[in-house]
Amino acid sequence: MTEERHVVVSQTPPDRAIAMDSITHANDHFGPGDVLIGASFAGIVAVQFAARYRPKAVIAHDCGIGRDGAGVTGLWFLDGAGIPAAAIDTRSARIADGVDMWERGVISVTNHWADVLGVLPGDTVPDAVTKLFAWDGSPWTDDQPRERRTVVYEVDGRTVAAMDSIRFALPQDRGNVVCVGSHGGRTAAAYALEAAPAGFISSDGGVGREHSGVAGLEILERAGIPGACVSVASARIGDGASTYHDGVVSFVNRPAAALGVKVGDPATAAAAAMLRG
Repeated sequence: MTEERHVVVSQTPPDRAIAMDSITHANDHFGPGDVLIGASFAGIVAVQFAARYRPKAVIAHDCGIGRDGAGVTGLWFLDGAGIPAAAIDTRSARIADGVDMWERGVISVTNHWADVLGVLPGDTVPDAVTKLFAWDGSPWTDDQPRERRTVVYEVDGRTVAAMDSIRFALPQDRGNVVCVGSHGGRTAAAYALEAAPAGFISSDGGVGREHSGVAGLEILERAGIPGACVSVASARIGDGASTYHDGVVSFVNRPAAALGVKVGDPATAAAAAMLRG
């Protein structure tokens, strides 16, 4: 099982702030009434994992914002759920590292309810958390995360599956290729290792501080799994079908390069090369 780290980084009873390496790590013990600092992108598919636990507030990454603003669309979803939310500039702290968000993150985008509390672009995460602790609204959402996945290519009984998060991988993806809406950081790679695909294509998450948005490619490389990321400007982060149909490769690991996958390739071609092996 993938390790899920939860760190209480601030506590003023009854309020507390929890740093997590992925916003999808929210649960019954770290979620209800908490300010969640999750080092995932702030898109709808990611924040829905947290929203169902009715947190007080959410802070995630803008992942370069990307095509159609997909990196921060979850902020407006949370507005509708009565949950203040903000995203940090991905250049300020590492993707997939919640504690680094707490220590170095700088707010870049806020939703309406965060605005009401005075959270501003340029705030540090600790400053934003202090303001978010003042929220006394009641979130209403308990929606289950949407699990959108489709088989987008098939040949000789082998498939390329597009899914909005690597968390939606299924046993039948083992030995096949997955195109995901997730970033390419280390938490995404950990879930990919569990899925054991023949190839993995994700968003580069805006690359981010210390290349943390693509750090998972090296992890997959050590396991011999071909991996590539597509530019967040080319395909909507959080949308696996867009990764496959619209994505343009921006980073590759050595196993993928050995198959002929290169920067500038369309994701469709990269996926086909990985499937052929």
